[in-house]
Amino acid sequence: MSPRRQLAAGALATALGIAIAGAAPIMGTDGASHTRTQQLVGGIVVVLGWALLAWGIHGFGRAREEP
Repeated sequence: MSPRRQLAAGALATALGIAIAGAAPIMGTDGASHTRTQQLVGGIVVVLGWALLAWGIHGFGRAREEP
């Protein structure tokens, strides 16, 4: 996977994770029984997105410059 695609995938995964965690029901409301699970899944997706971003940035910085 090219560094540019890693950056795009990392940004997408980060945004998706924030959306998943942000859409979790508020504690004490209907559907609150799965709030922790939804926030955990969203947090894991965010961390995976950050890892992809870091890997993409590393690869992008080490890529050869072609004339």
